[in-house]
Amino acid sequence: MAFRVSLSGPAETDAYEAYEHVRSVAPMKAEGWLVKLFQAILSLDEMPTRCAVIPEAEELGFTVRHLLHGRGRGTYRIIFSLDENEPHVKVLRIWHAFREAITANDVRD
Repeated sequence: MAFRVSLSGPAETDAYEAYEHVRSVAPMKAEGWLVKLFQAILSLDEMPTRCAVIPEAEELGFTVRHLLHGRGRGTYRIIFSLDENEPHVKVLRIWHAFREAITANDVRD
């Protein structure tokens, strides 16, 4: 079953802020990095349940998953909710893996 994938406003902002950061430290790699980020996001249209439930989900009060993108200090968490009835994946945030834990305030649209 193919899922529709969409980004919340904060997730879209996060993606472009992350791109600007990558561009500031590795200008020649930034565009390719952004393309790969969106490829990873769009890959959620197939089998999004392959991704782990995030540790913060219990505290948030609903099931939230993440797909890791990148490696080492450049790893980002593509944090999303899933509605299997629609079927729809909504990317809530693009969160640097070394940031503090995500809170309910961080995933409000």
